Amino acid sequence: MTSPKLAVVGHPNKGKSSIVSTLVRQDAVAVSELSGTTTQSQSFSMMVDGKELYQLVDTPGFQRPRQVLEILQAQTQDASQRRQTVQAFLHQYAPDGNHKFKDEAELLEPIVNGAGIVYVVDGSVPYSPEYEAEMTILQWTGQPRMALINPIGGEHYVEQWQAALSQFFSVVRVFNPMTADGDKQRQILSAFAELHEPWRTSLEQAQQLLAFHLNDLQRQGGQMIAEALQQMAQYQSKLPIVSEHVDSAAKYGLRHQYEAGIRSQEKQMQQHVCELYSHHQLQLENETLEVDYPDLFDRKSWYLFGLDRTKLVGLAASAGAAAGVAIDVGVGGSSLMAGAVAGGVLSGAATLYATLKPERLKLKGMPLGGQQLVAGPIKDISFLFVLFGRAVELLAQVSRKTHADRRVVVVSGLDFSERFNQLSKVDQVKLTRLLQRLHKGLSFEETERLKRYIIDLVAFDKPD
Repeated sequence: MTSPKLAVVGHPNKGKSSIVSTLVRQDAVAVSELSGTTTQSQSFSMMVDGKELYQLVDTPGFQRPRQVLEILQAQTQDASQRRQTVQAFLHQYAPDGNHKFKDEAELLEPIVNGAGIVYVVDGSVPYSPEYEAEMTILQWTGQPRMALINPIGGEHYVEQWQAALSQFFSVVRVFNPMTADGDKQRQILSAFAELHEPWRTSLEQAQQLLAFHLNDLQRQGGQMIAEALQQMAQYQSKLPIVSEHVDSAAKYGLRHQYEAGIRSQEKQMQQHVCELYSHHQLQLENETLEVDYPDLFDRKSWYLFGLDRTKLVGLAASAGAAAGVAIDVGVGGSSLMAGAVAGGVLSGAATLYATLKPERLKLKGMPLGGQQLVAGPIKDISFLFVLFGRAVELLAQVSRKTHADRRVVVVSGLDFSERFNQLSKVDQVKLTRLLQRLHKGLSFEETERLKRYIIDLVAFDKPD
């Protein structure tokens, strides 16, 4: 069965390419604030597991609709001839020809060849009768059509547009490609399925597959992060030494090597998460989609991504005290078991303040004799929460980011703190215990639990 094809058409600079990019979930679609970026029609397919769900055609904007309509009207005697008249116009003014109606020919060709119509307008500007010529031309094609009101600069004139568009289109929807989540994208597919019966089954299946696909992406993202966190926590840099006296240059070099290794692993994880969601522009340096973070080892910025130190002490002590028992019992109140494990709190506090540097250097013996200076693994719970919080916020941002939105990804650690606080006290302690064990390597079951926490935290709505 041929997949549905929809041509996205309208005036220049109304967000047609942005709508295509969002609905096919690709950032390969050229998006620009400059008018006339799209000069030729180009098809993009929404693919899931190698299956094409539907196609969208990004088209140039109308340039001379009133002149085109005058030509069509002069060659038509009644409504029964309108479609054939549009076809004759394309025969006379082919898209590959050198004539002044090239843009109109480019956008009409896929429609005449069977594509449905998605007509796009800007709901932030007033309606004007000048749009009626292009809407009439689309009406003459006889193809199923819907209109989308893109509130580029706000919704000031949406009602005005709805009143006018309803005269030409059976379905009119407001759709912001910069903010539309998966549910809103599926609603657009559902609207077109209602409009054109032959495509109903295909588009209903597309909606289901898209929902499954988005859930699967989140699971894969959680797995990526759980594995990457273990790799970073276990990472070590080593430097063989000939005596117990190590000069400061050697220590600085090893610390620099260790920090570079952690940064590289985090950057690779970030890149993989963005690629998972088809946000490939992260790979291009200084391009429009990039991750904007403070330096990972800038201790002054840790509070942005971690948790309050007093709370960390309580969490660490509670997790340590509960390591050998079921922590589902007896966890409650704001103290997080602090009263029941006062000794553990003191021990936890001492441990936290004694291991503030995740890259603290240690002397260790080598298997064949001699010694080596070792940086890592990461045991500092505050730094582990930094890594964890950064990763969760990245996944939360990228999983919600539409492919039309090419702005820099800005990750706020304060958002993570709010997400974390929505976990139950029991789960906060359980998660802390998993992070404490990262440097030792988690079992399959523990990795699955960590992945589940990541997915749950991403799914939380941030409190207002």
